[in-house]
Amino acid sequence: MALDSKKIALCWPNYIDTSVVSGGQWLSTLPLEHVKDNRTSVVSKSASLDPAHTQFSITTDRRRPLYVLAILAHNLSAAATVRARVYRDPEQTDQIYDSGWQNVWPVVYGLDDVVWGNDNFWNRRLTEEDRSAYTPLMTVFFADRLLGSSVHVELLDTGNLDGAITLGRVMLADVWQPRYNLDYGVQHGYDSGTQITRAGDAARTGYARRVTPKRTVNFQLSNLTEDEAFLRLHRLQRTQDIVGEILYLWSPRPSPTNFARAMIAQQTELNGITHPYYANYENAMSLLEIL
Repeated sequence: MALDSKKIALCWPNYIDTSVVSGGQWLSTLPLEHVKDNRTSVVSKSASLDPAHTQFSITTDRRRPLYVLAILAHNLSAAATVRARVYRDPEQTDQIYDSGWQNVWPVVYGLDDVVWGNDNFWNRRLTEEDRSAYTPLMTVFFADRLLGSSVHVELLDTGNLDGAITLGRVMLADVWQPRYNLDYGVQHGYDSGTQITRAGDAARTGYARRVTPKRTVNFQLSNLTEDEAFLRLHRLQRTQDIVGEILYLWSPRPSPTNFARAMIAQQTELNGITHPYYANYENAMSLLEIL
């Protein structure tokens, strides 16, 4: 069933850890296997920008429900495109889905962000100069939940100024949306992490050590069924704990404001599931971005 653009989407578990990755041509010092490392600073790097080199396959340990492919901490340029094909079998003979070629970066600017005369005035796409200002997160959602064993990923970025493609953590996951959306009062913010040291002078001059702030979101789900509470969220707490990855989207519909809130995150605490009245369950979630 197609995703509802009026609800949040939570994507987990990440099947990459139990999968086999292969294909393309990657540096021996930065091999493709690094996309399975949960440290985003550990990357894979292609041997060149040749399309034959910048492609790979993910083969899961068994047939799994698949809905989304995500790549975090990549260096893909503003003009890069991606294609994902899903197969029922590990040998990739029985194709069940083809995403076609899609832009890696969605539209990231609002109407007030672009100025007449700029190259991106009409399409509002990312400029190379601004690439560092955004978390490099690519997502490809399949048309429906698919029961598959293998995914083939092709990346086309022949104009990349780095001369090669680097990929951080890859995520291949299922997706869940609640029957009723989260409550009003959701809080989207930042965990700064910046430290300020005060000098001993009369002015107490501050010297800042800035780091990239991590996005946060805190929300309440107050209209859960018993199945949602215990077969989804209670299970999520057990399997993901406070270290497992969850891809959070305010809405699966591509837009600048939705991309601003899309992130791969971890739970900061495991809040209990409450049962306030008959046939109703509630749970509060707190997520912190992974960078």
